Formats: sequence, C-alpha cells, structure tokens
Amino acid sequence: MEFVGMVSLDFFLHQNSDGASLLDWSRRLRIAAGAARGVEYLHEGMTPHIVHGCIKASNILIDVKFCARVCDYGLSFLAPQEKRGLVGYVDDDYWVERKGACKESDVYGFGVVLLELLSGRRSEEGLLVEWALPLIKETKFSELLDPRLVIPSDMKPLVRLAKVASACVGNSRKDRPSIAQVAAILSNLEM
Repeated sequence: MEFVGMVSLDFFLHQNSDGASLLDWSRRLRIAAGAARGVEYLHEGMTPHIVHGCIKASNILIDVKFCARVCDYGLSFLAPQEKRGLVGYVDDDYWVERKGACKESDVYGFGVVLLELLSGRRSEEGLLVEWALPLIKETKFSELLDPRLVIPSDMKPLVRLAKVASACVGNSRKDRPSIAQVAAILSNLEM
C-alpha cells in the first residue's frame, strides 16, 4: 500500500470530537463502498485469496480524500487462536465452535463496521449488533442513525445500507452475502 496521510475510521467516528461531523452521510456511504471493494479484492482478487481475520473500524484507514483503505490484513494466523479476533467484530462461530476466521467471518466484521457508520456507536463486545438489529427490523431508523448528523431527506440509501449490515451480521455463516454481493450493492449507493 502506498504511504499517504491517513487516519482510521475509528478515529473519525469515536476519538475525534469533530470527526463524526466531517463524515457526512455521503462520505460514510463512500467509505463503506470503498472498504467493501478492498475486502472484495482480498477475498477474490488476490491469489491466494486472503482472509482478513479482524475487520474493524481501526483497520480501515481514511485518506485525505476520504477514500477507504483496508489495512492489517492476512496477519491473523500469527496470533494465538483466542487473540486473533476482537469481541464484537467476529461472529459466534469464531469463538464458540472455534472455527476461526474465514470469508464469512470477515463479512460479519464488515457488517459491524457498517453499523458503526450508521449509528456512530462503538462495537462494544457485540452489544452494537444486539441493539441495532431490532431497530432495523422494526424500521426505527431515526433511533438507529448517528444523532450527530442531520437525517437526510432521501433515506433510501441509508435504509439499504442498514439492511445490508443486517444481512451481514444477522445470518449464519452459510446464509451471509458474499463480500462481492455487498460491494456491488454499496457501490450503487454511493452519492
């Protein structure tokens, strides 16, 4: 990856008091689509295919033009099994059945990042998923969306983004969309 001035998505969303306002809905959609394309490249464009192992907001870098770059990929095999993922960013199969990282667990982590982009909240040990899924199911988007931003007049892209996030985190591994499907949908949502 070329060296350019970048800051993590986590910093913009959770650490910088002005960061969230810099990430308006248009930029958030652009970041989501760009990160999805990056993960898709790891999963499908690389030979051999690369499983990231721990997709989270701190592993998505944002450059000065607000383009997303996925970092720290392919290193999960170096850590002991119990240290590879981060609670809240990996699915239950990773921990309970000790199945470890796979493309489907990367999609789960990406879904959590989408929920962070939508809500502005941190993923704290899976609580974000538990909180957000009922709101999406009940179409309570005014409660779901980041209160630091004005709710846009055209909600369709954000509703679609929420449904994609729900599909990524709410399904079993075998029923999750592929990152290629996610990337295609999100690329169509960019404003």
